[in-house]
Amino acid sequence: MLGAADIAIFQFINRTLANPVFDIVMPFFTRAGSGEFIFALAVLLAVFCKREKKLTGIFLLAGLTITYFAVEYLKNAAAIPRPFISLADARLLVPKSMGFSFPSGHATIAFMAATVMSGFFKKNRALWFTIAFLIAFSRIYVGMHYASDVIAGALIGIIAGYCIMKTADRSNAG
Repeated sequence: MLGAADIAIFQFINRTLANPVFDIVMPFFTRAGSGEFIFALAVLLAVFCKREKKLTGIFLLAGLTITYFAVEYLKNAAAIPRPFISLADARLLVPKSMGFSFPSGHATIAFMAATVMSGFFKKNRALWFTIAFLIAFSRIYVGMHYASDVIAGALIGIIAGYCIMKTADRSNAG
């Protein structure tokens, strides 16, 4: 099921890199990557902003819907237990989530949002993807996911965001 490299990467990030600063910062990034936070941001943009920011919110909402169903389907199909369930020495720094591990929903949402935000606000592209990376990394650090979970989530999120932005390009062209 899981490769030795996946477990070794998890243990390196979750245990070897453990320190008091990351123990505070990484749960913060995990919370920031929740669907609820991105949903609230998207609704605020869609409801209270003008054209470009309003479209950003609408496309983020579409992305949340698409990625939610894709991730739920894949989690149930793969049925991989989370690291804190499978590995006795895993450090868990956030409340337990009993769903399956693969792929990471947080990473999927973060990279979808980074891709969409980058399409609308190109000057801040490095910022959006840095935040997405930190959210994905935090999921391993806090004990919720393996590296393969967040890599798959990142790829799914980027693909979803790219497809959404292609739709945005078509809707603006017509």
